[in-house]
Amino acid sequence: MKIGIVCYPTFGGSGVVATELGKALADNGHQYTLSPITNLPDWISSRKTFFYHEVSVSKYPLFDYPPYELALASRMVDVVRFEKLDILHVHYAIPHASAAFMAKQILQTYGIYIPVVTTLHGTDITLVGKDRTYKPVVTFSINMSDGVTAVSENLRKDTFEFFEIENDIRVIPNFIDLHRFNLQAKDHFKRAIAPEGEKILIHTSNFRKVKRTEDVVRIFAKILEKIPSKLLMVGDGGERSDCEQLCRDRA
Repeated sequence: MKIGIVCYPTFGGSGVVATELGKALADNGHQYTLSPITNLPDWISSRKTFFYHEVSVSKYPLFDYPPYELALASRMVDVVRFEKLDILHVHYAIPHASAAFMAKQILQTYGIYIPVVTTLHGTDITLVGKDRTYKPVVTFSINMSDGVTAVSENLRKDTFEFFEIENDIRVIPNFIDLHRFNLQAKDHFKRAIAPEGEKILIHTSNFRKVKRTEDVVRIFAKILEKIPSKLLMVGDGGERSDCEQLCRDRA
């Protein structure tokens, strides 16, 4: 199949999951095309069955905010028409599912039917989607999707609780490629980080307020009072500098 995957290119779980899913599909003989909003994700590696389509957003003095959704919908139409895609798989309801619906309607005027599968991720529903500003659009986009998945049972439950959803939502949990990430008898990194045998704690996330990364540092400070430990915080984002300063203040 020719599969179009739409995701955010930033350091977030949804973009990584979407990209890794595309790689796995490519390894199984499918061809996939990736359309992030702006730029190529840092974690992409070249593959013969992978094609990247950037979404260019024009800037006009008339607009206070660039019309991302319209540019994205137009790009979807273009890619589906000329790459002959079989299906669109969009990650995040806002703005990808709503843009996909618009693209789907436009494509019908060309006599093209493209099914759309929407995958819901955490912040997509629990924070952004609950905002009254976006709720009608989120509800409509989910209900108009040909298929809907969520990354956890809890997210599926919250979606039905917060929105008037008539569509079925299937749970497909986030995954790890155990061929790439597996336990090996190598401890050189551990010895470099904790040369005195300290316990190692790891927090992995994008550094945003909702991830409560500063709380991680404060909690670790209490652990350190009783247990010799090292903390690794893996990720990046707007809260990184605050976390770094907090660590310095407590050093």
